[in-house]
Amino acid sequence: MADNFQGFQGFDIARRGYDRAQVDAYLADLTAGTAPEAPPAFDIARRGYDRTQVDARIAELRGGRR
Repeated sequence: MADNFQGFQGFDIARRGYDRAQVDAYLADLTAGTAPEAPPAFDIARRGYDRTQVDARIAELRGGRR
């Protein structure tokens, strides 16, 4: 899965978005192949990652696992 970050520029910061530390930890586990079957319900935080972008990126990465 090492090539999953090729060309990836990161997420926009939103006024209210997904908790950045939680998303970063989940994506690290996902790329290492140790993530749980379903994505967690991320907490909503001030200045978090854009929710739509995170959801799309997770779907993209998980699509390669099936």
